[in-house]
Amino acid sequence: MAGLAETYREVWAAGGVARAGIGAAGAGAIRPIEVGGIAGGGLRVEPGDPKVSRGENYRGLPWVMLDYPRVFGREDVLAIRTMFLWGHGFNITLHLKGRFQTLYLGVIRERRVALGAAGFFVGVHPDEWRHEHTEEVYQPLRVFEGVLGEGGFFKLSAAVGLDRWAEAPELLAGLFTKLVEVLRPADVCG
Repeated sequence: MAGLAETYREVWAAGGVARAGIGAAGAGAIRPIEVGGIAGGGLRVEPGDPKVSRGENYRGLPWVMLDYPRVFGREDVLAIRTMFLWGHGFNITLHLKGRFQTLYLGVIRERRVALGAAGFFVGVHPDEWRHEHTEEVYQPLRVFEGVLGEGGFFKLSAAVGLDRWAEAPELLAGLFTKLVEVLRPADVCG
């Protein structure tokens, strides 16, 4: 995961989302932005440092996860979490809540066809901390409209199975890049 963290940092920096903040007009300056018709109000994204965590019991299995970017507040969450669950493979998840959910939902709606084609599914489980790729937790993006805002959070996730172990770092980097593209619409920073 450490190597993946460095790759993610490079992709994030190249995407321009975090370095100067979303919609930055210069060093330290923040200006309001429009994303999907919703005023961003100068919402700033600082990705923090990549954080790798591990444990022995996520639904009875050992796990390792990488959070980057990771903005976890009481009411606002923006995180991309990459998780390896023993015996099940990898998943990469965009987790949005609060102002970040409001800010990006329109962009996600506009790009749902491309996201679905890239292998992303929408979270449908009421527990925002469930990560395994099962029908109970994730559904195809065609059910997108039915889950908007339910539970006060929104999640997009894609899985990379154990059968693709050798190419997992490259696939995960590609999926991360796709998520960064969603977080950086052309009309925001470009």
